[in-house]
Amino acid sequence: MNNDCPKGSFNAHWFAFFNALTFQIIIGTPLILYAKSIGASSTVLGLLAAATPLMTMLQLPAAKYLPVFGYRRFVMMGWGARTVFIFFIALIPVLGFLDKTTKLTLLVFCILIFNILRGAASAAWMPWIALLIPEEARARFLSRDQLFMFSGSLLALLVSAFLIGGEVAAYEFSLVFLLSGMAGGVALYFIKKIPDVHAPDAVKESSHPVSWRSIFVYSPFLALLFFNILFVFEVGSLGVFSVQYLRDLPGFNDSVVLYFSCLSFIGSLFVLPFIGRWLDRFGNKALLFVSLLLFGIVIFGWFCLAAGLVSSKSEVVFTINFLSGVAGAGFNVANSRMAFAIMPQTGRDHFFALFSVITSLGLGASPVLWGISLDYIGTFEVVTGAFHWHRHSIYFGVLFGLNILTLLQVRNLHERVSENGGDVPADPFKEAV
Repeated sequence: MNNDCPKGSFNAHWFAFFNALTFQIIIGTPLILYAKSIGASSTVLGLLAAATPLMTMLQLPAAKYLPVFGYRRFVMMGWGARTVFIFFIALIPVLGFLDKTTKLTLLVFCILIFNILRGAASAAWMPWIALLIPEEARARFLSRDQLFMFSGSLLALLVSAFLIGGEVAAYEFSLVFLLSGMAGGVALYFIKKIPDVHAPDAVKESSHPVSWRSIFVYSPFLALLFFNILFVFEVGSLGVFSVQYLRDLPGFNDSVVLYFSCLSFIGSLFVLPFIGRWLDRFGNKALLFVSLLLFGIVIFGWFCLAAGLVSSKSEVVFTINFLSGVAGAGFNVANSRMAFAIMPQTGRDHFFALFSVITSLGLGASPVLWGISLDYIGTFEVVTGAFHWHRHSIYFGVLFGLNILTLLQVRNLHERVSENGGDVPADPFKEAV
């Protein structure tokens, strides 16, 4: 571990690994495939995908309790309780006396409770890391953290693809969900080993309430918030409905879809070792712009497949998924680093909570709205020249338009806020509070 980071902070990376192994199954592709197997519509799939970001709104009421419990204890309480519900979910596929509708209802209920607990507990994570890791070490720390996270996600999908093969039996989904619960237990062990922030004054200052007006007139925050809202409406539903589209194509069964989903994490792992150095050399905005260009290529690739402009060959799907991982890795690290850089010390917990809640509401609304829209479009089809217009080609076409709008917003972002000048004072709320 780099000497700039506190001793013991490397445990955060192992937490990221096992946490990714957990969530990539329980709220990722395996969950979508299981829900689809028991009759979930596009709307229900959208609701399942939306539960995680929508419940992030609980960060706002939870933020005021952070000084009471401390960051580490608060995360452990939430993550521990949510892990219990993973084991309940693992039972659902093997409850043979229940019909599919009842199983789907139970699944939605358990996922909702799981995400309520997760959403509240996540209020502590970013403020904890912001105080734990010095600014000069954050690019390397975040790159390394993403590396561990994507490694856990890749392992989760590889094991899931191995277990869910051919004609899928109900108990195979239970085994996959059980793996998620066990990984959640290991993640708790590493949370306990991460150093807590023993700086009461810093925690109190970070948790100091700030007026809504002061937050929304803070231009670096407002610009980053609007940019992220555009981004989540662009890609927030892509992981759900690209899987749905691919699963409906001949020759792409559950196992094949999972193996192709692995490629995005391979793409992330391929590029993550270099991202920290690129950020230090070129800055956040440059990497965000390049990442969005790559996302544009990915979405246009899906559009070409759905519109019939190219055949659904494995090579095309391979390339799209790989580039998606490269784009996601670059975007996540640069976006997180920018958020850490612009948040003022005073009221930081509330800034992070509000930022997470608003962007997560957009992330939650995206799959729900698109799920309803795809069900509404239904079986509509029309061919105009070389273009085959149907619900998925229309969907990918609109996402490509959103990508262009998001790219244009990059120029309005603030690279960072320095102590000695820059876009605005480093801590503009000192006098106000």
